[in-house]
Formats: sequence, structure tokens, C-alpha cells
Amino acid sequence: MLSAFGPRNPLEIERILAADGLLIVVSPTVAHLLELVGPLGMLRIDPDKEQRQAAAFDRFRVVEQETLTRSLVLDRHAVATLAAMGPTAKHVPAQALATRVRALPDPLAVPLAVHITAYRPD
Repeated sequence: MLSAFGPRNPLEIERILAADGLLIVVSPTVAHLLELVGPLGMLRIDPDKEQRQAAAFDRFRVVEQETLTRSLVLDRHAVATLAAMGPTAKHVPAQALATRVRALPDPLAVPLAVHITAYRPD
């Protein structure tokens, strides 16, 4: 089972995941897309997110963990598309977001920074 950047319900996952199943959780780090957070008014990542996730999945065992970081070079269209895919689209009016995107350098390097954790039922 894969959960990428979405809300998770550990009890429901435990209910439906086979005893030998594998759950892969991909979640952003505080550095993820950091260069866009201020200029676009994006929601910040809670610094305690990793600890909250670990506590929520305490009935699972961690099989493997990795932090993946890369630099993405994005044009304004890609930045706008990226912002529209996440919660920012629900918190910043579309016209305001478009104005903010136009004010960015084109292209712009931004960090992709995610935690990838593999869990098995305990």
C-alpha cells in the first residue's frame, strides 16, 4: 500500500493490510519546496510531523527509512501546477496565487525533500 502526501488512518490501514503486506509512506520534510513557501503563501510543514507519524504508526514496525532530497528546476507553469496540487490551492485564491507565481524567477530551483518509510504490520 502506498500513501504519498495524504492523510492516513493507521487503524483502517492495519485493518486492510495483509499480515505480510507492506505500507510505504512518503511525507514531506520541512525543507520540501521551501523556496516556494514564503513567496506563494504555502502551508508550512509541521516540524513535529515525523514524530507524529511515528506515534500514529506505533502498531507497525519500520522496515526501512530513507530521506530523499533533490533539486528541482521548475518553470513558472510547473510551479503553478505544483501549488495547485496541494493544500495551498484551498488556502490561497487562484488569482493571488497566479500573481505570486508570476513574480518568481523563471526557472527556479526548489528542493524536493521527503521521508520515505516502509512499515509492516507488527
